[in-house]
Amino acid sequence: MMRTRRNMLIWTGLLLFCLSGAAQAQTAGTTTASAATVKKAVVVCFGDSITQGYQGNTRTAYPAYLPDMLDPTAFTIVNAGKGGEATYSGVERIADVLTKHAPKHVIIMEGANDIIQGISPATTAFNLENMAQQAKAAGATPVMSTITPNSEPNHAPENYNPLIVTAAANGGYTLVDTYSRLITDWKNLTFDGLHPTRVGAQKIAEGFAEQIKTLKSSEEQAASGGGGGGGCFIATAAYGSALEPQVVLLRKFRDLRLLTNGPGRAFVAWYYQHSPPAADFIARHELLRLGARAALLPLLATAWLLVEATLAQQAALLLAAALLLMAARRNRRRA
Repeated sequence: MMRTRRNMLIWTGLLLFCLSGAAQAQTAGTTTASAATVKKAVVVCFGDSITQGYQGNTRTAYPAYLPDMLDPTAFTIVNAGKGGEATYSGVERIADVLTKHAPKHVIIMEGANDIIQGISPATTAFNLENMAQQAKAAGATPVMSTITPNSEPNHAPENYNPLIVTAAANGGYTLVDTYSRLITDWKNLTFDGLHPTRVGAQKIAEGFAEQIKTLKSSEEQAASGGGGGGGCFIATAAYGSALEPQVVLLRKFRDLRLLTNGPGRAFVAWYYQHSPPAADFIARHELLRLGARAALLPLLATAWLLVEATLAQQAALLLAAALLLMAARRNRRRA
């Protein structure tokens, strides 16, 4: 009787061991299968013919070049451009696009037709911000853009872009200054004064690809609690999110300017060692967050100048600074 009971316990243990092994194998198989079928992030490119491609020519459509600039295993690019569309139509159309594709990121670049149709800059900026709000409400990260150049003197995106920049800043949305990327060589980047050539489309895609990569890196760092190149702790505490444009700009400044030289790397290492406690304290006090934002303004201006500004913009600012210094010296001499 004892031997029979002992045998039953042994066989029961063996059976449980086998079942456990089978369960583990099934779980491993499921994990492997799910890892192999990871859903790629959808990037929707929303806009007019500059997005769609002039008269259906994809060689002049910037979305055609994004797959080569982004990881094709991680992103699916959707061209949701519609030729001739103005922003008021885009406001109505974008909801269906968001529902259909459920994107992770939405690139929004419209307004060229608003200029041609005489729609006011304020209305255009309002409509673009509305599209960004819809994208964010749908769970996507909007990436706004300034309007591309136009060779027609009566069609001036220069009157529209400042309001678009302000709208993006007010909403806390990422902005790509596509206009500045093209204007210095626009005559060689357009074939009709409005639509970009193949090279122009590639330059547009480069700007958006840079931002998508930055957003992806920020999301990965946030999900892992840091890592990689580390986080901008105080800026994140001040602005409330690692995805805010100001924090993204400072990370780009760190990666492109500080981490490329010895003194910069030493400063970053010191910062990572000493800033987390201060960032935690700042994050818990609203007045300190406001004060930190104000204190970061000179650094943000420097970062923009060194990372985002074109050569023409940098030269203009240096010239303005030189003129101010000369004027100050003259005043001192007179005094």
